Amino acid sequence: MGDLSFSIYGESAAVTGCSPEASGSLTIPDSFEDHPVTCIQGEAFAGCEDLTSVTIPDGVESIDFGAFYGCASLTSVTIPDSVTSIGNAAFEDCTSLTSASVPDGTAMGDDVFLGCSSLTP
Repeated sequence: MGDLSFSIYGESAAVTGCSPEASGSLTIPDSFEDHPVTCIQGEAFAGCEDLTSVTIPDGVESIDFGAFYGCASLTSVTIPDSVTSIGNAAFEDCTSLTSASVPDGTAMGDDVFLGCSSLTP
């Protein structure tokens, strides 16, 4: 599906990778091959340095460890209310990130926003 790769696990799908050439804005689809996308796997977007924004669809429940690690151009991410857990270092070193909205009650791992020097509380 364009710049993204997926895996199917039972009744749902997960984003497993992103092309390092991906740039600009990217919208994750809410389904893949008729399976709802419920997870962004660890390091799926790691090193996608030219992404500026990512739209995560409702239905995604977890963002795993290091999912967006080192996405240096990423300026904003909208995390839907369906997300119940964000893994360790999920957005670490996203140095351009200025906006990240995390739903109340979301379980967050360690160092989720470590090194996000442009992020303001």
